[in-house]
Amino acid sequence: MKTMNVLKTMLCILVLGLTISCSKDKDAPIPADSRNVKYEITGNATGTFDATYITGSGTGANAVPTALPWSKEVVIQAGIISIGLSSAVIGATPGKTITAKIYVGGVVKKEQSATVEANGTAIIAGLAYMLK
Repeated sequence: MKTMNVLKTMLCILVLGLTISCSKDKDAPIPADSRNVKYEITGNATGTFDATYITGSGTGANAVPTALPWSKEVVIQAGIISIGLSSAVIGATPGKTITAKIYVGGVVKKEQSATVEANGTAIIAGLAYMLK
């Protein structure tokens, strides 16, 4: 249980740190992204999952998926420029995988996979995307 709390804390800090540390370049206009975002975690791993993501209002939220696939759709408010997703699984069979994706306007913008290590864990930390 202590390991899961440490993982949750680490994932929250990473995602929130990304949103705070990013700034928008005001020199050149950039076409705006859609504000419709879908976070998704898939894979063949089973175990205890954790997902941390940026909500529509720009705050961090935590979910505890009971199985994969898992997804969450949000509409990002104006002024929020950075979104992110982190995921972890513990108690999984080594060699199994998880994949995290961020969709913006129905298009995959970021994707990352992780393989479960010998200790039964896999972590995808700080998968982030800067909205235009």
